[in-house]
Amino acid sequence: MKKILVGFDGSEGSENALNKAMMLVNEDGELIILAVVPLPSEKNLVDQKTYELMKQKANNLIDSVLQDIGSHGYTVTGMVEEGDIAAKIIDIASNLNCDVIVLGSKGASELGTYPIGSIANKVVQYAHKPVMLVR
Repeated sequence: MKKILVGFDGSEGSENALNKAMMLVNEDGELIILAVVPLPSEKNLVDQKTYELMKQKANNLIDSVLQDIGSHGYTVTGMVEEGDIAAKIIDIASNLNCDVIVLGSKGASELGTYPIGSIANKVVQYAHKPVMLVR
């Protein structure tokens, strides 16, 4: 596969998804690792300070993953976005014309307490790109 988007939140499920994506990406392809931080207006966040901490944690998480992956024949890009998690994953996959979205099927996120299964479910239901769920 030429271009793969991986939804990444630091959970075991997202680690498994990233490992699978690394096996699937073409040598001259692109692997995009995306973390999404919900906006303070989302019901799961209490205040601006919590949001800022989550955003910093997401940036650190993506930086760490990029460093751990190192260099390969394919391009690796890390992104941190803000907004509705499922909607951002779907939009970015479409806008970047990704071949597939790879997600963990469940897990406890390092970025917050969100029902990961429900995010994966939304992406599967509404994405216009193929979605692979990794256990």
